[in-house]
Parts: sequence; C-alpha cells; structure tokens
Amino acid sequence: MTPLESRFIERPNATLHVRQRPASDGRWMVFLHGAGMDGHMFDAQVPAIPDDIGICVWDARGHGQSTLEGRFTYQDMVDDLVAVLADLHAREVTLVGQSLGGHLAQTMIERHPEGIVGLVLINCSDNHGPLTWLDKLGLVLFAPLMTVWPWRSAVKASAKACGTEPDTVAYAQGALEAIGKRRFLEVMDFAADVLDPDPDHRLAVPALLLCGDEDATGNVRAAMPRLAERDPRTRLVIIPGAAHNSNMDRPVETNQHLVDFLEGRHDDGHR
Repeated sequence: MTPLESRFIERPNATLHVRQRPASDGRWMVFLHGAGMDGHMFDAQVPAIPDDIGICVWDARGHGQSTLEGRFTYQDMVDDLVAVLADLHAREVTLVGQSLGGHLAQTMIERHPEGIVGLVLINCSDNHGPLTWLDKLGLVLFAPLMTVWPWRSAVKASAKACGTEPDTVAYAQGALEAIGKRRFLEVMDFAADVLDPDPDHRLAVPALLLCGDEDATGNVRAAMPRLAERDPRTRLVIIPGAAHNSNMDRPVETNQHLVDFLEGRHDDGHR
C-alpha cells in the first residue's frame, strides 16, 4: 500500500492537517471523523481501500494536528471541506463520515453535491429525521450538563460509550483529553446547523449506513434504521458487538462493507 503523505492547508483562522494518497483514475475516498476524534480513527480502514482509489483523511479544524484560532463553527468546517475537495481535483468522491463526520457528509451532498457519488455514514443521526420530545430535551440539556460535569469523568464516560473494545476506548479517551472541554462543547453545538426534520427528504446518492448494535449515544440507534426505511437509496448494516466508533470496534466487518460498496457489489435491500 502506498503510504499516506501529510499536508497542511491554510484556511481562515485554521491550518488543516490532511493525509493523502493520490488517485490513479480520479476516484477518491474522503474520511471525516467524529466530534473530538481525529483522522486516526480510520487507520484500520486505510489499508483496505483499493490501490487505484485516492485517500484523503483529514483532521477537522481544532482536532488532531489541525489548528484553530477562535471559536469552532460548523459552517467553517463545511467551508473547509469544500476547499479540501476542490484541491483534490477529483472525478468522483465517496465521503465516509462517522458521527459528526456523517452529519457533515449529509450536509455536503445537500449543499455542495458536485462530484460526490456516494456516502458511507457510520453511527450518525439523520439530518432530516424526526425528533421526539426526548431527543429535543437531550439537545437542550446537553451543554448545561456537560458544563457542570467534571471533565475527567465526562471523558471516561464518553470514551466508554465510543467502544466495546479496550483499544477503541483508549483511543477515544486520549483524543477527547487532547481536544479539551471548551473546544468539545463548541464542536458539539452543531445541532441547530444540521437537524431539520423533513419527512420528504431523500439523499441524492447511494448510501451505506453502518451502525454498531451497542451504540447508546443520542438517537443514533433509532435514527439510522428510520433513515434506511425512508430512503430507498440506502443500505443499513447493523454491526454486532460494536458501539459508537463501530469502525474501530469491528474493522474487518467495516472494511468488507466499505469495499463492497465501492465496487458496487451491495444490493438494494436492507439488512
């Protein structure tokens, strides 16, 4: 496998760290990590991607090796991704987004669909799905509760929710400790930018939905099946024994589904 090369891209108030492998025929797979994580959460997926497909793994602004001066905003992150994709000069792009990265992938296909041919959404909610009163209450209470919750305790609990495997939990704990409480709360203030219930909304491209069966974060475990039922261009796969970072808990299963999706071997049914 051709190794990924690190690059730094200057953006307003931020410097983005991306790792890339060139594409031989203009097809790219772009990996978008979750809130508080970084691009290394996809390290187990990179070797599985066919050699002719380009790979771009970023650290979103304020995450990993990417810097940020000032406050994090969701729109700035969207603008960053538009710039990164334009820099690839890609013929076709498949976006792979976990959690916040999955919300970002949904936003991109809606606002900036040029060249995007597929989505892989991993353990994220539905940007246009219904919100129960309990969902709405959780969104309202999240920031106040996190503000008073001791950060060390919050990190441990959040990391445990990310994984069923010790390595996944350890990675998530380290990533959250690195980003810090203030920045994490800024990043998690994205709901107003993405959640817009619309029962008539459909994704414009085929999508693979991967969801760990032990994910207890937010409404993810309920939202992904509802999205699959609403949208005929999606395929849902429930991954046994995996939590929120299901691609890390079960990399072999994740990689097989990724490659099948890329090579067009997925069927049109739900599973």
